Amino acid sequence: MPTTDLAALIRGFFDQHLVAQRGLSGHTVLSYRDTFKLLLEFACREGGKSVTELVLADLTPELVHRFLRHLEEDRHNGIVTRNLRLAAIHSFFRFLATVDPRHLTHSHAILAVPFKRRPHRVAQYLERDEVQEVFRQIDCRTLFGQRDDALLRMLYNTGMRAQELVDLDVRHVRFSRPFTVLIFGKGRKERVCPLWHETVASVKSYLQTRSVRFTYAVPLFLNTDGNRLTRYGVRYIVAHRISQAAQRCPTLLSRSITPHTWRHTTAMHLLQSNVDLAMIRSWLGHASIETTNTYVEIDLEMKRKTLASAEKVLPKPKLPPSSWRANKDVLSWLSSL
Repeated sequence: MPTTDLAALIRGFFDQHLVAQRGLSGHTVLSYRDTFKLLLEFACREGGKSVTELVLADLTPELVHRFLRHLEEDRHNGIVTRNLRLAAIHSFFRFLATVDPRHLTHSHAILAVPFKRRPHRVAQYLERDEVQEVFRQIDCRTLFGQRDDALLRMLYNTGMRAQELVDLDVRHVRFSRPFTVLIFGKGRKERVCPLWHETVASVKSYLQTRSVRFTYAVPLFLNTDGNRLTRYGVRYIVAHRISQAAQRCPTLLSRSITPHTWRHTTAMHLLQSNVDLAMIRSWLGHASIETTNTYVEIDLEMKRKTLASAEKVLPKPKLPPSSWRANKDVLSWLSSL
């Protein structure tokens, strides 16, 4: 097995592959960075070496298996995080297999390390009356009330991810007809999403309080310090507004609601409005139609539950007892058929 300089391979993976070739977002690159920091630190402890002494041959399938167990048992990471770390490791070894055939056997062995199956959870979403209650509780006479109203309308209108939302600049919104917003999704893929008049009006009102021109290359949403809002800021805003609305709408207390819940809500409401699946896929920026199809499954489950509850409304039919139960001689009954 070749013992090529591990540090040089990792640098090439990050500089040439992740950024230059795949064009991954900064957030994803940082996630990959954290994975390799943890992996190399673990390999040093396991092998009794310093990080400068590590070679590619030290990263064996057995080491990767032990590293994954370490994530779950010692760091108490969930299955999702464990699988994300493994995905980063797989990506690195796929890169090695393409740049140097000498690494093929080693790469195939690492790529054979399996992902862990996890329970399939049904996506949570808000009912229409719950969404309306959230907006009713926002005081748009205040600056932060205007910001939160515009932010939540943008989330609900587009179904964009939290990271996509905080990456928006003012110039990404088209304020003349047809109203649209330019969204930069995963892998820096661009998509254009239509905006409702009410969404644009709310965003305009918020920007006017900041004296911002609609062509400025400045963040669309700001935090209390006047800086670009972060994903954690969006999460806090959603939690705060849900908490307010829950005082009048107790059903909001029954589940955890995050910015991604608004994304699921948009998808479900589009589906329930008979919007074509291909359009919903484009609207949300799904890489695969299979992801969009999961909302159909959720909608069917909802319909089954509705049907089951409706069945209880009608009284059970009073049917005469079956003849086979009245006749103890089953053989005689069968002969009479």
